[in-house]
Amino acid sequence: MKKTSRLALVTVAALALVTGGAATAYAAHYQDRALPGSEVAGLEVAGLTRAEVAKAVKDRAESVKITVTTPSGTRNASLAQVGQDVDVDATVDRVFEANSDLTNFARALVTAHPVEVVTKSDTAAQEAFVADLVKADGAPATNATVQLPEGTTTFTVTPAVAGKTLDPASLDAVKASGRTLTSTSVTAKFVESQPAVSTADAQAVADKANAIVGAPVTITEGSKEFTASPEAKASWVQIAPAADGKLAAPTLDQAKVAEWVNEKAGSLKVETRNGTRNVSSTGAVLKVTTEARDGVEVTDAAQVAEALTTSLTSATAYAGKFTTQVTQATWTERKVAAGAENLAYPAAEGEKWIDVNLSNHTMTAYEGGRAVIGPVSMVDGASATPTATGTYKVYLKYAKQTMRGENADGTNYEAPDVPWVTYWHRGYALHGAPWRDSFGYTGSHGCVNLPVDVAKRVYDFAPIGTTVVSHR
Repeated sequence: MKKTSRLALVTVAALALVTGGAATAYAAHYQDRALPGSEVAGLEVAGLTRAEVAKAVKDRAESVKITVTTPSGTRNASLAQVGQDVDVDATVDRVFEANSDLTNFARALVTAHPVEVVTKSDTAAQEAFVADLVKADGAPATNATVQLPEGTTTFTVTPAVAGKTLDPASLDAVKASGRTLTSTSVTAKFVESQPAVSTADAQAVADKANAIVGAPVTITEGSKEFTASPEAKASWVQIAPAADGKLAAPTLDQAKVAEWVNEKAGSLKVETRNGTRNVSSTGAVLKVTTEARDGVEVTDAAQVAEALTTSLTSATAYAGKFTTQVTQATWTERKVAAGAENLAYPAAEGEKWIDVNLSNHTMTAYEGGRAVIGPVSMVDGASATPTATGTYKVYLKYAKQTMRGENADGTNYEAPDVPWVTYWHRGYALHGAPWRDSFGYTGSHGCVNLPVDVAKRVYDFAPIGTTVVSHR
C-alpha cells in the first residue's frame, strides 16, 4: 500500500474541516483567539485570547535578563532598564492580523504563524544605563561650558574634557534580545569619547555673548538719554543647549529687556494734573490754587524693546528713541464774588462764610463779598489757649450745651448751658458768652466768644459745611 505524507493528510483534513458546518464552528471558535500555529519569538500562543497573549508576551519580556560584563564587574538588567521596551499591544495586534482573513483559518492548520516582537527604544533609559556603566568604568566626556562669574560682566569658558563611552556595537546583542525575548550576556567595550561641546565651540559662544555685552545701547527722549549698563546687558544674555546637544548661539531674555525698557519709559511718565484758579467777576485770574500740568506717556515701549532685542542679538549697537504722547491739562475756574477779591477767603457770589480776625478781635459773616453780620467784637483765645488758625468748615451745632475742658493751669472747668454753639474745628466753636459784658480782646479757652444775640444770628446763618477762616 502506498504511504501518504503527514502534510498531505493534514491538508486534506484542513480542507474538509473548512467546508460545511464544521468550517463555521472552527471560524467561530478562533474568531477572538490566536490561530493555530501562532507563536511570538518561539512562544506558543495558539488558541489564546488577546488578553492571554498580551500577558504571555509581557511575562516573557519581563523574564529576559541582560548580563553585562565590564572591567569593574558584572551587573544584570532588564530590557526596560537598557532601553529596549517591548510594545506588547503592537505585538498582539500582529498576532491577530491573520484573523481578519478567513483563508488564513484553513492555512493556519498546516502553516506556522510566527510573529516578530515589536520593540521600541527608550533613548533616555538607554543613555542613563550607558552613563552609569561609563561612570563605573571610566570618566565620561565633559562638555565645555560657558558661564558668567558672579559679580562680573564677562562670560568665560570651562574647557571640555575627553572621556570614555560604550561602544555602540556592545548594544547590538541587547537589541536582538528584545526581538527574540531571550536572555543574553554582553561584554561591554569602551571607546574614547569626545565631548559634544568642544572648548572651541564654547569659546565662540562666549565671544558672541561678550560682544553683546559690549554693544552700546542708548534710548533718547528729548534731552533725556538712557544707556544700558554692562551688568544689565549681561543679565539679558541666555545660553542654552541646541537640539543636537551642542551650545546654541546666545539669545536675549525678551522679558528682561522689556522690563528694562518699561522701567525707563515709566520714568518719563507724567500724570495729568488739571489746574484750578480763582478769577474775578470780569474773568481776570486772581490766584492759581492748583497749577495745571500736562500728562506725558511713552507709547512705543514694546516696539523699542523688540528693536533693541533684534539689534543686540546680533551684537549691533542700538540707538533708539521713545515716542511720547502729551495729554493737555484743563483748567477749572472759580469765579470770586465782587468785593471778595482781597478778603481772607475768595468766596463765590452768594457763598456764605465767616471771617475770624484774631488781630482785630472781630468776627464778620459774609455772603460773597458782602458783610451781613458784623464786624462784631469778640473774645478769642488767651495766649496760653490760643484760637486755631486756618480754613475750616462748620461740622456740628448745638442750640445749648454744657462745655467742659481744662484750664491752662491743668484745672478743669465747666460752663453749663452755653447757647448757640457752632463748631468749626475740633473743640473750637463760635458761641454765645452771657457771662461777658464786654468783647474785643483775648481771654477765652480758645473758642470765639460772642454776644448771645450775635451768636444766635451766626447759628441761624451758618449751616453745616459753611467755611470759617481764622487768621491774624
